Amino acid sequence: MMKKNTKNSAAKKLIPAAGMLLLSTAMLATSTFAWFTLNREVSVTNMQVQAKADQGLLINEVQAATDSNWDELATTNQATGIQLHATSTTNTSTWYAAYSKKSSDAAAATSGDPSGNLVDGYHQLGTDGWTTSSETVAAIAGSNAQQDITYIDKDGDGAYDNGEGYYVKYTYYLKSSADAITCSLTQGGQSLQIKDVAVTNNNNTGVSGTVGDLDAALRVAIVVNNKAYIYAPVSGATTSYYVNAGTTATTTLSGDQATSITSIPAVTENGTPVYVYLYFEGEDAKLKTDNVTSSLDNVIVSFKFALVDNATDATDNGVAIS
Repeated sequence: MMKKNTKNSAAKKLIPAAGMLLLSTAMLATSTFAWFTLNREVSVTNMQVQAKADQGLLINEVQAATDSNWDELATTNQATGIQLHATSTTNTSTWYAAYSKKSSDAAAATSGDPSGNLVDGYHQLGTDGWTTSSETVAAIAGSNAQQDITYIDKDGDGAYDNGEGYYVKYTYYLKSSADAITCSLTQGGQSLQIKDVAVTNNNNTGVSGTVGDLDAALRVAIVVNNKAYIYAPVSGATTSYYVNAGTTATTTLSGDQATSITSIPAVTENGTPVYVYLYFEGEDAKLKTDNVTSSLDNVIVSFKFALVDNATDATDNGVAIS
């Protein structure tokens, strides 16, 4: 829904813009990891994304200081669904896909060991043979953040076709509601924090009857000041796993997270960008064939940016983007 420019429309601004996201993942046999063979497709309907700004901050889908839609809420509004293959990343900079030798293999990586179950190891997206392109949907102030779909042109037609995507990035902008703000992680300073990252209304029951079985593979990665903060907001997710058989586990975050940003522009200036990635983590143990249903409904992703006074030194748990 388009945001209004009058104060009496504040309530209407909180009505989320509906969006749709389709997941085309790789499905293996029962109890094996699903992202390694491409033979099934599931859908996510009514995917809504709400990015809110707490007191003292303004958020928008566009950067221009003079735009009239700066306020407390920015949303997405996808008119059509998007099919995505499962992928894997530690920092939103480098992404991987992989394939198993046979459907019965459980091919998830362990520390430093990709196992012998993979056809030819992990494939890094963007490398030779796995060259990616980006399909951009421009931002619309008040209703739709810029949307970038990273995909591989599998049919060689030089254009994006639904079903070729791997992950989606949304771009939002933040600024102060008054003067420029200096941020710090030290005691007595003020830090910009990510809060209340959540997925609500997910009602996928899966074959096993557990709510959110497949939804648990959903990841929300928020990038601020060249650091990624990766959340697994659905209960039951695998919270520690090895991407590309790395020796350091990727651990998802929860709760309030201080960011490394050092300044936020004044109300008279253009906003500073923040990025939100949505993808399905191939190393999540819940991404299994026996969890697949025809659709995952009413998934609402929400989070908040807030300015917080640091009672003690704040801890920045973001992963640097190399």
